[in-house]
Amino acid sequence: MPEFQFTKLLNLPNLEVVKDEMPDAETVILEIKSTLEVAICPTCKTPSTTIHDYDDPRLVRDLSLSGRKSYLRYHSRRFECAVCQRSFTERVAWLNFDSSYTKRFEEHVYQLCRKSTIQDVSAFLELGSDAVEGIFHRRAKKRRRHARRGRSAS
Repeated sequence: MPEFQFTKLLNLPNLEVVKDEMPDAETVILEIKSTLEVAICPTCKTPSTTIHDYDDPRLVRDLSLSGRKSYLRYHSRRFECAVCQRSFTERVAWLNFDSSYTKRFEEHVYQLCRKSTIQDVSAFLELGSDAVEGIFHRRAKKRRRHARRGRSAS
């Protein structure tokens, strides 16, 4: 039952919490799984329901829950495409491919950096200053690209 409540609280699309851990007083780890039954092949754009295997689990940093650092333990699924015979890792809306942070956590870091120094954000989130700086610059670059596209479309 607590996993259902964590799923609702987490509020990320197409996933559910299957297990929770609190290894210490400051950290919560939520093991999650996708609820989608299909993934789209990035090569030929064909939907696939055939799971080939699972990637090794990884911890992805998310927004804090009740003042605790929050991590999602995620097993990416690898699908096999019946059309082009390639296997591929599913893409999810809440996480950039091969990232260690949810998109919303990265946005939170970016917004904090706009109002504080990178060193202050690093200390506040207990995250390395190189990681904070990298997130800030990636998000700023993405925003500039979107702004340029918006101006060129008008």
